[in-house]
Amino acid sequence: MIFYSPKHIEHKPEKEIDKGIFVKNSDTPQRIEEIAEILVKNDYSIQNAKEFDESFLYLVHDKDYVEWIRKRSKITPPDQEYFPEVFGYDRLFDTGTPVTWNSYESALYSVFTALTAAEHIVCGNMFSYALCRPPGHHASKNIGGGYCYFNNAAIAAKYIQKNHEGNIAILDLDFHHGNGTQDIFYEDPSVLYVSLHGTPEIYFPWIEGFASEIGEGKGKGYNLNIPLDPDTGIEEYLKLLITGIKKINEFSPDCLIISLGLDIVEGDMQGGMNIKTEDYKKIGAVIKELDYPLLIVQEGGYDGKKNGEAVINLFDGLEIKRRFL
Repeated sequence: MIFYSPKHIEHKPEKEIDKGIFVKNSDTPQRIEEIAEILVKNDYSIQNAKEFDESFLYLVHDKDYVEWIRKRSKITPPDQEYFPEVFGYDRLFDTGTPVTWNSYESALYSVFTALTAAEHIVCGNMFSYALCRPPGHHASKNIGGGYCYFNNAAIAAKYIQKNHEGNIAILDLDFHHGNGTQDIFYEDPSVLYVSLHGTPEIYFPWIEGFASEIGEGKGKGYNLNIPLDPDTGIEEYLKLLITGIKKINEFSPDCLIISLGLDIVEGDMQGGMNIKTEDYKKIGAVIKELDYPLLIVQEGGYDGKKNGEAVINLFDGLEIKRRFL
């Protein structure tokens, strides 16, 4: 089942600061709307997300952080955007993630979308896809950034564990390292985090995502980063993906969550790899070997038309219709 909230359309950040100048913000409603449109054209049904109690945010996020986002959204005029001024006081770690009058509500409904999909898994189903926006994997317990306010995939993982005890594997395929997801589970042996991403030596978020980061304390060995060089093509990508697949199979989770970024597609304005939309069929075929309940949570991907094509190819490779629907 595929879940979606039209609330994301109201989230329309106009600007971000890149290299000291204002540029157009890449997180547009179109990037999700075109995925939904092509899914419907290919006979996939989409259901609206249901609402949950806002307290589910606290499965992952500190209360003071949630309140900061809520208050900052409330006091920001509809015709303005708030950019971080004093890091530490402001709870966003970059200048690409402005707060608008409805950032809190849009991010909350993005969480509701992930929770609806997670509930579908808890109810005994083998597949669900949360068309989340804004994305989430850069948001940690007490700070956001990278277009992310609340960590959808992490909240979904905690929700599944709350309602169905077990181990969770998160496979992050976004072009950018999910520093927030890593931070949240870095000392948690019940959640394995595996990420393939552009090397942080060159790409955002720069501060995390190195291969040497393997977890700490009880979580040591449950964090696997696989940094990728610029212009990585599909053959090298699949080889490294298989490394991550083996790690997940050794862990043998009760559920697999995929943080699905589509910005590894060549030409994506935020990416830097040489992966074609049709290559997602090969990616799906490799992931299909992981025979666990599967929850896909949408992250990045900033070319609407290519996003839709990539998802359809991924679903074909995963054989979603034959296996799950």
